Amino acid sequence: MPPRRSFRRPSVFSGVPPITLRLLVATAVTTIGCVVAYHLGLPQLLEAFVLRPAEVLPGLKVWKLLSYLFVEGTDPLGFLIDLVVLYFFGAWFERTWGPRRFIVFYAISGAGAGLFVTLVGLVSPSVAAQPYFGIWPVMEALTVAMGMLEPDMEIYFYFLFPLKARIMMFASWGLIALFMIFGGTPVPYLAAVGGALTGLALSVSRGGPRRLWLRFRAAQIERQLRRRARHLTVVPPPEERGRDGEPKHWLH
Repeated sequence: MPPRRSFRRPSVFSGVPPITLRLLVATAVTTIGCVVAYHLGLPQLLEAFVLRPAEVLPGLKVWKLLSYLFVEGTDPLGFLIDLVVLYFFGAWFERTWGPRRFIVFYAISGAGAGLFVTLVGLVSPSVAAQPYFGIWPVMEALTVAMGMLEPDMEIYFYFLFPLKARIMMFASWGLIALFMIFGGTPVPYLAAVGGALTGLALSVSRGGPRRLWLRFRAAQIERQLRRRARHLTVVPPPEERGRDGEPKHWLH
């Protein structure tokens, strides 16, 4: 039987992987800097990072599709919890996938979630004016990726209770639904929905969009080769022919 894999918290003595460490530092510095500037009467710095869908396309502030991930708001408890979650999830994925694949997934899932709320904002004024910030969309995408690619792996929910990755994925979707129900509106949580959808799209091919494209191209080339080979006939080599030049009776 294959070894049983599980998601456990990384050892503090093993160090933080470099990409995860950079993301932690960038998120912490950006959030603290924006909060300090906000309390000093300079909210422009915070507004420069926060994603408001109405500002992306008409205002051409496309950098906000990524910048909102580095601001965790003004709640210190939420700020610390998000950093801890990023530490555990980021370290595991970076060690499992490698730095390049992890940071590409991180960026695409965050930008995909931002683009999702931006497009919804084109038809919904309330979504267009809603500020979005934080790494929740990316964490949803990573949870979906883990549930799709490693469904039987154990994840320690709140680092205490073991759950299958597939169950954890469904639980995260249910959590979003509960927030919408108790909040009375889905608007503040649409970025998390966009992150889950982007994670699903990136994971559906068991390798992300690049592998999905390569599989599509391989199938396309195979169909072209089959069409070109319809008029061809197999000619056996001389040693497999009879004396009269015809193929031997056992050759098919």
